[in-house]
Amino acid sequence: MEAVNDKISDVQRRSLLFNFKELGMSDMGRHCFIRDFTHGRTSSIRDLEYIEAQDMLRQLQEMRRYPQSRKRHDELDTKRKGVIKAIGRYLELCGQHPTLEYIKAVAVRAAGLVQSDTNHDFNRIDGATLTRIYNEFCRKQSVLKIKNAVAKVS
Repeated sequence: MEAVNDKISDVQRRSLLFNFKELGMSDMGRHCFIRDFTHGRTSSIRDLEYIEAQDMLRQLQEMRRYPQSRKRHDELDTKRKGVIKAIGRYLELCGQHPTLEYIKAVAVRAAGLVQSDTNHDFNRIDGATLTRIYNEFCRKQSVLKIKNAVAKVS
């Protein structure tokens, strides 16, 4: 019997790669999925623990059985990327050069979540809140553009 902290087995690794391929995930998609699944601890199959790999296999097999659960994951991923882009563009318009971690911290704060030492809380933001944050930062961009245009005319 494998211990809880043992590393992933070769059989699990091959099975995970097979399931990712069957779902049509690219290398980047696979790494993002693993990062989300492990709450940012790793993005590589090699670094998974035995129990994590078992749980991930169950989830991937469920995603293959029920494509609507994959659709939900893809929708949240798209919303997260949109929020990152909206916040990043707003901060750039303000003259800053933000890092990804800073942008995630801004999103966590805008969502009203308590930020921990790591920004893994970003992935806990629900879909409705992601939409609200996206709309708010798009609105802020519009206001800032109008403000800058009026300043140039004056």
